[in-house]
Amino acid sequence: MIYLLSWYAQDFLQVLGTGTALVPEVFLLTLVVLSVFRPEKGPEILWAAFFGGVLWDLRWVGFPGITSLLYGVTLTAVQLFWNSLPVSGRTVPLFGASLLGASIPIALTRIFLSRYREGGIFTAWLLQQSYMLPLILLACALYAWRLKNSDV
Repeated sequence: MIYLLSWYAQDFLQVLGTGTALVPEVFLLTLVVLSVFRPEKGPEILWAAFFGGVLWDLRWVGFPGITSLLYGVTLTAVQLFWNSLPVSGRTVPLFGASLLGASIPIALTRIFLSRYREGGIFTAWLLQQSYMLPLILLACALYAWRLKNSDV
């Protein structure tokens, strides 16, 4: 259910921001946070990334597969990175950096596939990342709370 809600929230923001700005990657951030919090649900999260990406492509891009490929590759890379770290090295700043790093490939791809090619590529990317910052900080606060309340 959380997959559907986060995808719908991103879609709703895209409808509101069409023509003015690129929306933050709410769906991808949700998937990354869930993959860190619940690593045992890895295959389920990857399937959600695939279907969410296909739905996004059918809704906005028109060519299915690009977003689902980027979601799957990015999510797999973040999972491999995060699981390769020792438990003592999984800090809040590193969690935030991995969330930011996960959002960069899909953001740049969307910018290059959209109408922002004409001039303001950096401006569009910076604006989108500024929209993502509160979501990343919220996820970091959630991760810090989880670290504080866990017995690891």
